This record gives sequence, structure tokens and C-alpha cells, in this order.
Amino acid sequence: MIFQKHIPKFPLDHYVDSIIYIEGNNKGTGLPKTAMSLVFNLEDNFKLFVDNSFTNSIDYKKHWVAGLQTKPTNVSSYGNSKMIVIQFKTLGAFVFLNDPLHYYTDHYIPLDQVFHADADDTWEQLKEANTMVEKFLITENFLYRKLLTNKLPNPKLINTVEILCQKNPELSISDLCKQFNISRKHLNYLAKEYAGVSPKMLQSLHRFQNTLKIISKTKTEKLTDVAYELSYFDQSHFNNDFKRFTDLKPTEYVKKVLLNPTLKIVPHFIPFQ
Repeated sequence: MIFQKHIPKFPLDHYVDSIIYIEGNNKGTGLPKTAMSLVFNLEDNFKLFVDNSFTNSIDYKKHWVAGLQTKPTNVSSYGNSKMIVIQFKTLGAFVFLNDPLHYYTDHYIPLDQVFHADADDTWEQLKEANTMVEKFLITENFLYRKLLTNKLPNPKLINTVEILCQKNPELSISDLCKQFNISRKHLNYLAKEYAGVSPKMLQSLHRFQNTLKIISKTKTEKLTDVAYELSYFDQSHFNNDFKRFTDLKPTEYVKKVLLNPTLKIVPHFIPFQ
């Protein structure tokens, strides 16, 4: 697998975590993340499977927007894929899109349904670009054209999300509502509008991402320590939460890391065996 990561310039870096180029066999299971992404697929078609056996699928050709995923998704390219992936920050995608983000949650939407001809034009430019520097520049220019700075998230939501996404937040969601003088109902509405999911789900997804990073470098016998480090009530709760987002036990995932060293670099994508 070829993997190159680019951090965009100001002001895009406020909203975009990274722009990534991935080249290789892309068949496997994508695990939930805490934010959305846009994908330009530069070679071969791409399949999103609607079952766990990699049999029934929907084809995506040039490009798509991947809403925030709350469950594992099975995907595959037809051959050796070459992808530009725009990975947003948790509250970053909203300023580039015209819809509430919960419309995209757990869905893949062809990008021309969102950005019309500009999606195809950008794809053509990326295909013709000869260097990675050119590809990253073309991608940044596409994002600049879509930047809607009049749609910035609510400050109370920003503050709440920053606390919820700490490694071990000390305050509960109810406590945060009191601290920022906002009702739980309104906070829930804002979170789904600007992030795609409820505050509780967002908190669970963030803890899951921390789990992936840690156990990708952990031996099986140390998993109890991981559960403790992430403030799980007990090992059973840790195991159930992990399986909810992966369909795997933590021990099974650690074994896959040993077989697939790429999981230490890209822990949210499990290659198909």
C-alpha cells in the first residue's frame, strides 16, 4: 500500500484534518470514524457491500461523500485503486455542504449529486495531474471553492464537542448542558446538524478511535489495561463497545494487526483476508 498524507493550508486546516492519497488493493472493512470524508477514486470502480459476506454490492465510480459511519462497512475496488481522501475534522464538513450532516450519516452519496459538474471537473484534473503536489493543490482549490464561511458551527456546540472528545472527559453531557446553558434537546439537534450524530454517539465514536490507536500497538494480554486506561467500567463493557463498531472482539482485532502491519498506520481499515 502507498500512503501519503498532506495537511492543508489555512483556513482549510480549521475544517480538514488531512488530504490522503492511498494506492493499493482496497478490499476490506472500514471502521467508524468521528467525521465525514470526500473521496475521489482515480482508477477502477468501487463497491460498497450491503452484507458481511462481500456478495451484494452497490457500485460507486468516480467520487462520493462518505457520511459519518456508525457501523463497519465492507468495501472493495475492482483492482488497484488510487484514491484522494479528504478527511474532515469532527465539525469540519458542514461548512462545505448545503445540508444538515445527519442526511449523510451511514450513507455514501455520489459527489455529483452534491457539487454537480464541479465534482467531475475536479476528478478529471486529478486524473491528469502528474505529481502528488499537483493532486493535493487541485484538491485544496476544490475545497476553497466550496468553503461556506457563513455556516460556522454554534460556539456552544464547538465547546461541548471539544470536551466530549477529550480522552477521558470529566463532565457528562447533562453537566455540559448546564455549564453552557443549553437544553439537551437543542444540543442533540445541533450535533446532528453539524456533526451528523448525537453527542452521545459522537463521544462513543471518539473513545472508539482512541481504542483503535492504542490496541493497534498492544499485545493481547494487555487489553485489560487498555479498558482501564479508557475508563471503561469493566472488560465486558469494553469488549461489547468494541464489537459494536467492528463486529470483532478486541482480541480478534489485535490478531489481525499482527497479520496486517498496515493497521498500525491506518487502524480504521481492515484488509480482507
